[in-house]
Amino acid sequence: MSEPIDAVLTWVDGEDPAHAAKRRAYDPGFGAAGVEATRFASRDEIRFSLMALLKFAPWLRCIHIVTDGQTPAVVSELWAADPANRTRVKIVDHKVIYAGHDAMLPVFSSRSIETALYRIPDLAERFLYLNDDFFLIRPVQVADFYTDRGPVLRGRWMSRAYGLAVLLQRIVGRLKGRGKDWRPSGFKAGQLNAARLAAPGLRFFSFGHIPHPLRRSTFQRFQAAHPGVIEANMARRFRHGAQFNPTSLACHLELAAGSATIAPADNTVYFRADVDKPQRIREKIAEAEARADVLFICVNSLDQASAEVQGDILAYLHRTILQP
Repeated sequence: MSEPIDAVLTWVDGEDPAHAAKRRAYDPGFGAAGVEATRFASRDEIRFSLMALLKFAPWLRCIHIVTDGQTPAVVSELWAADPANRTRVKIVDHKVIYAGHDAMLPVFSSRSIETALYRIPDLAERFLYLNDDFFLIRPVQVADFYTDRGPVLRGRWMSRAYGLAVLLQRIVGRLKGRGKDWRPSGFKAGQLNAARLAAPGLRFFSFGHIPHPLRRSTFQRFQAAHPGVIEANMARRFRHGAQFNPTSLACHLELAAGSATIAPADNTVYFRADVDKPQRIREKIAEAEARADVLFICVNSLDQASAEVQGDILAYLHRTILQP
Protein backbone atom coordinates (compact mmCIF):
# COMPACT_ATOMS: atom_id res chain seq x y z
CA MET A 1 0.00 0.00 0.00
CA SER A 2 2.84 2.37 -0.81
CA GLU A 3 1.09 4.00 -3.77
CA PRO A 4 0.35 7.71 -3.33
CA ILE A 5 -3.02 8.97 -2.14
CA ASP A 6 -4.47 12.35 -3.07
CA ALA A 7 -7.40 14.35 -1.75
CA VAL A 8 -9.96 16.28 -3.78
CA LEU A 9 -11.97 19.20 -2.41
CA THR A 10 -14.78 20.90 -4.31
CA TRP A 11 -15.31 24.57 -3.55
CA VAL A 12 -17.02 27.66 -4.86
CA ASP A 13 -17.43 31.15 -3.46
CA GLY A 14 -21.03 31.70 -4.47
CA GLU A 15 -21.00 35.18 -2.95
CA ASP A 16 -18.53 36.30 -5.60
CA PRO A 17 -20.65 38.74 -7.68
CA ALA A 18 -19.29 37.35 -10.96
CA HIS A 19 -20.20 33.79 -10.02
CA ALA A 20 -23.63 34.82 -8.76
CA ALA A 21 -24.27 36.69 -12.02
CA LYS A 22 -23.28 33.62 -14.00
CA ARG A 23 -25.77 31.49 -12.05
CA ARG A 24 -28.55 33.97 -12.59
CA ALA A 25 -27.79 34.16 -16.31
CA TYR A 26 -28.49 30.45 -16.66
CA ASP A 27 -31.28 30.27 -14.09
CA PRO A 28 -33.16 33.60 -13.94
CA GLY A 29 -35.41 32.23 -11.19
CA PHE A 30 -32.44 31.82 -8.87
CA GLY A 31 -32.75 34.77 -6.48
CA ALA A 32 -29.77 36.11 -4.56
CA ALA A 33 -31.67 35.47 -1.34
CA GLY A 34 -33.19 32.18 -2.51
CA VAL A 35 -33.12 29.13 -0.30
CA GLU A 36 -30.78 27.28 -2.65
CA ALA A 37 -28.18 30.04 -2.37
CA THR A 38 -26.84 28.21 0.68
CA ARG A 39 -25.38 25.56 -1.64
CA PHE A 40 -22.92 28.17 -2.90
CA ALA A 41 -22.38 30.32 0.19
CA SER A 42 -19.00 30.41 1.93
CA ARG A 43 -17.85 31.21 5.45
CA ASP A 44 -14.23 30.35 4.62
CA GLU A 45 -14.89 26.69 5.47
CA ILE A 46 -12.31 25.78 2.82
CA ARG A 47 -9.57 27.21 5.07
CA PHE A 48 -10.37 24.77 7.85
CA SER A 49 -11.01 21.83 5.53
CA LEU A 50 -7.70 22.29 3.69
CA MET A 51 -5.60 23.01 6.77
CA ALA A 52 -7.10 20.00 8.54
CA LEU A 53 -5.97 17.74 5.69
CA LEU A 54 -2.45 19.17 5.86
CA LYS A 55 -2.35 18.82 9.65
CA PHE A 56 -4.04 15.47 10.24
CA ALA A 57 -3.24 13.59 7.00
CA PRO A 58 0.36 14.59 6.19
CA TRP A 59 0.75 11.39 4.16
CA LEU A 60 -1.41 12.82 1.35
CA ARG A 61 0.64 13.43 -1.78
CA CYS A 62 -1.43 16.25 -3.25
CA ILE A 63 -4.66 18.12 -2.50
CA HIS A 64 -6.62 19.15 -5.60
CA ILE A 65 -9.17 21.94 -5.11
CA VAL A 66 -11.74 21.97 -7.90
CA THR A 67 -13.12 25.46 -8.54
CA ASP A 68 -14.88 27.58 -11.14
CA GLY A 69 -12.32 30.25 -12.00
CA GLN A 70 -11.62 31.06 -8.35
CA THR A 71 -8.74 30.61 -5.92
CA PRO A 72 -9.42 30.51 -2.16
CA ALA A 73 -7.47 33.06 -0.14
CA VAL A 74 -5.93 30.30 1.99
CA VAL A 75 -4.38 28.72 -1.11
CA SER A 76 -2.84 32.01 -2.20
CA GLU A 77 -1.45 32.42 1.31
CA LEU A 78 0.09 28.93 1.27
CA TRP A 79 1.65 29.49 -2.13
CA ALA A 80 3.11 32.84 -1.03
CA ALA A 81 4.50 31.34 2.18
CA ASP A 82 6.33 28.53 0.40
CA PRO A 83 6.52 27.96 -3.38
CA ALA A 84 6.81 24.22 -2.68
CA ASN A 85 3.18 24.31 -1.62
CA ARG A 86 2.22 24.70 -5.27
CA THR A 87 2.99 21.03 -5.79
CA ARG A 88 1.17 20.02 -2.60
CA VAL A 89 -1.98 22.10 -3.12
CA LYS A 90 -3.29 22.58 -6.66
CA ILE A 91 -6.22 24.46 -8.17
CA VAL A 92 -8.15 22.55 -10.83
CA ASP A 93 -10.63 24.55 -12.88
CA HIS A 94 -13.92 23.13 -14.12
CA LYS A 95 -12.61 23.70 -17.65
CA VAL A 96 -9.89 21.13 -16.99
CA ILE A 97 -12.14 18.31 -15.80
CA TYR A 98 -14.64 19.13 -18.56
CA ALA A 99 -11.98 19.17 -21.30
CA GLY A 100 -13.59 17.94 -24.51
CA HIS A 101 -17.04 18.74 -23.11
CA ASP A 102 -16.81 22.53 -23.09
CA ALA A 103 -20.41 22.95 -24.27
CA MET A 104 -21.62 21.53 -20.95
CA LEU A 105 -20.15 24.45 -19.01
CA PRO A 106 -20.92 26.26 -16.82
CA VAL A 107 -22.13 23.61 -14.40
CA PHE A 108 -23.56 24.32 -10.94
CA SER A 109 -24.66 20.83 -9.88
CA SER A 110 -22.32 19.25 -7.34
CA ARG A 111 -23.29 15.83 -8.70
CA SER A 112 -22.26 16.83 -12.20
CA ILE A 113 -18.92 18.15 -10.97
CA GLU A 114 -18.27 15.12 -8.75
CA THR A 115 -18.88 12.84 -11.74
CA ALA A 116 -15.97 14.49 -13.55
CA LEU A 117 -13.44 14.44 -10.69
CA TYR A 118 -11.75 11.25 -11.89
CA ARG A 119 -10.68 13.26 -14.98
CA ILE A 120 -8.33 15.48 -12.93
CA PRO A 121 -4.89 15.30 -14.61
CA ASP A 122 -2.28 13.33 -12.63
CA LEU A 123 -4.85 12.29 -10.02
CA ALA A 124 -3.65 9.37 -7.89
CA GLU A 125 -5.41 6.03 -8.28
CA ARG A 126 -6.59 6.33 -4.67
CA PHE A 127 -8.07 9.62 -3.57
CA LEU A 128 -10.25 11.00 -0.81
CA TYR A 129 -13.17 13.16 -1.87
CA LEU A 130 -14.50 15.84 0.47
CA ASN A 131 -16.85 18.79 0.29
CA ASP A 132 -15.52 21.95 1.87
CA ASP A 133 -17.81 21.49 4.89
CA PHE A 134 -16.07 18.23 5.88
CA PHE A 135 -13.27 18.51 8.43
CA LEU A 136 -10.75 16.09 9.88
CA ILE A 137 -10.41 16.77 13.60
CA ARG A 138 -7.85 14.11 14.59
CA PRO A 139 -4.84 12.42 13.00
CA VAL A 140 -5.91 9.76 10.50
CA GLN A 141 -4.01 6.91 8.91
CA VAL A 142 -4.22 5.32 5.47
CA ALA A 143 -5.84 2.29 7.12
CA ASP A 144 -8.80 4.48 8.13
CA PHE A 145 -9.67 4.72 4.43
CA TYR A 146 -8.08 1.81 2.57
CA THR A 147 -7.14 -1.82 3.10
CA ASP A 148 -5.20 -4.04 0.71
CA ARG A 149 -8.57 -5.00 -0.79
CA GLY A 150 -9.82 -1.50 -1.46
CA PRO A 151 -11.79 1.36 0.13
CA VAL A 152 -13.16 1.39 3.68
CA LEU A 153 -16.79 2.50 3.47
CA ARG A 154 -18.88 4.08 6.21
CA GLY A 155 -22.65 3.74 6.09
CA ARG A 156 -25.44 1.19 6.27
CA TRP A 157 -27.60 -0.93 4.02
CA MET A 158 -31.15 0.25 3.30
CA SER A 159 -34.04 -1.39 1.48
CA ARG A 160 -34.60 -0.31 -2.10
CA ALA A 161 -38.24 -0.03 -1.10
CA TYR A 162 -37.15 3.52 -0.30
CA GLY A 163 -37.76 4.02 -4.00
CA LEU A 164 -41.50 3.90 -3.30
CA ALA A 165 -41.15 7.04 -1.19
CA VAL A 166 -39.24 8.68 -4.04
CA LEU A 167 -41.99 7.66 -6.48
CA LEU A 168 -44.64 9.11 -4.19
CA GLN A 169 -42.72 12.39 -3.99
CA ARG A 170 -42.56 12.45 -7.78
CA ILE A 171 -46.33 11.94 -8.09
CA VAL A 172 -47.01 14.70 -5.56
CA GLY A 173 -44.61 16.96 -7.43
CA ARG A 174 -46.49 16.44 -10.67
CA LEU A 175 -49.79 17.18 -8.95
CA LYS A 176 -48.27 20.44 -7.76
CA GLY A 177 -47.41 21.35 -11.34
CA ARG A 178 -43.67 20.73 -11.29
CA GLY A 179 -43.75 19.04 -14.69
CA LYS A 180 -43.30 15.51 -16.00
CA ASP A 181 -39.51 15.75 -15.94
CA TRP A 182 -39.31 16.64 -12.24
CA ARG A 183 -37.93 14.06 -9.80
CA PRO A 184 -36.85 14.28 -6.16
CA SER A 185 -33.13 15.03 -6.04
CA GLY A 186 -32.41 14.36 -2.38
CA PHE A 187 -29.27 12.77 -1.00
CA LYS A 188 -30.65 9.23 -0.69
CA ALA A 189 -32.48 9.44 -4.02
CA GLY A 190 -29.14 10.02 -5.74
CA GLN A 191 -27.66 7.03 -3.91
CA LEU A 192 -30.58 4.84 -4.94
CA ASN A 193 -30.09 5.87 -8.58
CA ALA A 194 -26.43 4.88 -8.26
CA ALA A 195 -27.25 1.49 -6.75
CA ARG A 196 -29.59 0.68 -9.63
CA LEU A 197 -26.82 1.43 -12.10
CA ALA A 198 -24.20 -0.61 -10.28
CA ALA A 199 -25.94 -3.91 -9.59
CA PRO A 200 -29.35 -5.56 -9.13
CA GLY A 201 -30.57 -6.18 -5.60
CA LEU A 202 -33.10 -5.45 -2.90
CA ARG A 203 -31.02 -2.96 -0.92
CA PHE A 204 -28.65 -0.06 -1.37
CA PHE A 205 -25.71 1.23 0.65
CA SER A 206 -26.43 4.63 2.19
CA PHE A 207 -23.70 6.87 3.59
CA GLY A 208 -23.64 10.22 5.32
CA HIS A 209 -21.59 13.37 4.94
CA ILE A 210 -18.07 12.01 5.37
CA PRO A 211 -14.73 11.89 3.53
CA HIS A 212 -15.00 9.26 0.81
CA PRO A 213 -12.13 6.95 -0.24
CA LEU A 214 -12.37 6.34 -3.99
CA ARG A 215 -10.38 4.70 -6.77
CA ARG A 216 -9.92 6.37 -10.12
CA SER A 217 -9.93 3.08 -12.01
CA THR A 218 -13.41 2.26 -10.70
CA PHE A 219 -14.81 5.23 -12.64
CA GLN A 220 -12.64 4.50 -15.67
CA ARG A 221 -13.87 0.90 -15.89
CA PHE A 222 -17.50 1.99 -15.56
CA GLN A 223 -17.00 4.63 -18.26
CA ALA A 224 -15.51 2.03 -20.62
CA ALA A 225 -18.34 -0.44 -19.97
CA HIS A 226 -21.18 2.10 -20.13
CA PRO A 227 -20.35 4.80 -22.69
CA GLY A 228 -22.43 7.93 -22.35
CA VAL A 229 -23.71 7.37 -18.80
CA ILE A 230 -20.95 9.41 -17.17
CA GLU A 231 -21.34 12.19 -19.74
CA ALA A 232 -25.11 12.38 -19.23
CA ASN A 233 -24.60 12.88 -15.49
CA MET A 234 -21.89 15.48 -16.09
CA ALA A 235 -24.10 17.44 -18.47
CA ARG A 236 -26.79 18.52 -15.99
CA ARG A 237 -26.21 22.22 -15.36
CA PHE A 238 -28.29 22.17 -12.17
CA ARG A 239 -29.08 19.25 -9.88
CA HIS A 240 -31.78 16.94 -11.20
CA GLY A 241 -33.53 13.93 -9.73
CA ALA A 242 -32.43 11.77 -12.66
CA GLN A 243 -28.79 12.14 -11.62
CA PHE A 244 -26.95 9.45 -9.72
CA ASN A 245 -24.57 10.21 -6.88
CA PRO A 246 -21.15 9.37 -8.41
CA THR A 247 -19.53 8.63 -5.06
CA SER A 248 -22.35 6.20 -4.31
CA LEU A 249 -21.88 4.60 -7.72
CA ALA A 250 -18.21 3.95 -6.90
CA CYS A 251 -19.14 2.50 -3.50
CA HIS A 252 -21.71 0.13 -5.01
CA LEU A 253 -19.29 -0.97 -7.72
CA GLU A 254 -16.64 -1.72 -5.09
CA LEU A 255 -19.17 -3.64 -2.98
CA ALA A 256 -20.36 -5.64 -5.99
CA ALA A 257 -16.75 -6.53 -6.81
CA GLY A 258 -16.01 -7.57 -3.22
CA SER A 259 -13.21 -5.01 -2.96
CA ALA A 260 -14.69 -2.79 -0.24
CA THR A 261 -14.74 -3.12 3.55
CA ILE A 262 -17.56 -1.65 5.63
CA ALA A 263 -16.37 0.08 8.81
CA PRO A 264 -18.35 -0.60 12.00
CA ALA A 265 -18.98 3.13 12.60
CA ASP A 266 -18.90 6.34 10.59
CA ASN A 267 -16.60 8.14 13.08
CA THR A 268 -18.47 11.39 12.43
CA VAL A 269 -20.40 14.07 14.30
CA TYR A 270 -22.83 15.95 12.06
CA PHE A 271 -23.65 19.60 12.80
CA ARG A 272 -26.85 20.97 11.30
CA ALA A 273 -25.84 24.54 11.93
CA ASP A 274 -29.02 26.02 10.49
CA VAL A 275 -31.31 23.85 12.66
CA ASP A 276 -29.45 22.85 15.83
CA LYS A 277 -29.98 25.14 18.82
CA PRO A 278 -26.89 26.73 20.44
CA GLN A 279 -27.00 24.30 23.37
CA ARG A 280 -27.17 21.32 21.00
CA ILE A 281 -24.20 22.69 19.05
CA ARG A 282 -22.19 22.97 22.26
CA GLU A 283 -23.13 19.39 23.17
CA LYS A 284 -21.93 18.17 19.79
CA ILE A 285 -18.66 20.08 20.13
CA ALA A 286 -18.14 18.48 23.55
CA GLU A 287 -18.90 15.05 22.06
CA ALA A 288 -16.42 15.56 19.22
CA GLU A 289 -13.74 16.65 21.68
CA ALA A 290 -14.36 13.81 24.14
CA ARG A 291 -14.74 10.84 21.81
CA ALA A 292 -11.40 9.63 20.49
CA ASP A 293 -13.16 7.63 17.76
CA VAL A 294 -14.60 10.76 16.14
CA LEU A 295 -12.25 11.49 13.26
CA PHE A 296 -14.36 13.90 11.22
CA ILE A 297 -17.18 16.37 11.47
CA CYS A 298 -19.52 17.85 8.89
CA VAL A 299 -20.94 21.35 9.38
CA ASN A 300 -23.99 21.85 7.19
CA SER A 301 -25.30 25.32 6.23
CA LEU A 302 -23.01 27.36 8.47
CA ASP A 303 -24.01 30.45 6.50
CA GLN A 304 -27.62 30.04 7.69
CA ALA A 305 -26.75 29.65 11.37
CA SER A 306 -27.25 32.29 14.03
CA ALA A 307 -24.32 34.51 14.96
CA GLU A 308 -23.99 32.59 18.24
CA VAL A 309 -23.82 29.20 16.54
CA GLN A 310 -21.41 30.46 13.90
CA GLY A 311 -19.17 31.87 16.61
CA ASP A 312 -19.13 28.63 18.61
CA ILE A 313 -18.39 26.45 15.59
CA LEU A 314 -15.71 28.72 14.12
CA ALA A 315 -13.99 29.01 17.51
CA TYR A 316 -13.97 25.20 17.80
CA LEU A 317 -12.58 24.76 14.29
CA HIS A 318 -9.93 27.41 14.94
CA ARG A 319 -8.58 25.84 18.11
CA THR A 320 -8.80 22.29 16.73
CA ILE A 321 -7.32 22.85 13.29
CA LEU A 322 -5.43 26.15 13.12
CA GLN A 323 -3.76 26.19 16.52
CA PRO A 324 -0.54 24.14 16.82
